[in-house]
Amino acid sequence: MNKKYYIFVGNEKIEVDYEVYKSYWQITNRERYLERLDRQNKLLFFSDLSTEYSFEDNIVDKNFDVEKIVETKMLIDRVREAINSLNDDEREIIERLYYQDESTRIAAEALNLHKTSLIRKRDRILEKLRKMLEGNI
Repeated sequence: MNKKYYIFVGNEKIEVDYEVYKSYWQITNRERYLERLDRQNKLLFFSDLSTEYSFEDNIVDKNFDVEKIVETKMLIDRVREAINSLNDDEREIIERLYYQDESTRIAAEALNLHKTSLIRKRDRILEKLRKMLEGNI
């Protein structure tokens, strides 16, 4: 006796051989298993969302303040522009102290300056940068 195997495609019942039937149900059972796992892990499915459901409220990550991130990036860009407008000596002092993280003693030795002289120059440069960022220059 030869058993017949069927699968449904849409509303149609289609006769298939055993291998196709077996593969179809393996795939179907795997999908159902993964859906059960997803529901157990409380995953939100896009297909579950309806028009009256506020989808944006669930995907907004409140851990990040996007406005603050954009504001900070804009400020960083302004600082870079201000540093680029410095002359070569001023830029080298800022790069050594803040980008290369050299101590004032090491930077002063490399630039053939006295430590207190370097500190005074640094303070003048920082004041100049502050005024540039405030828009006074």
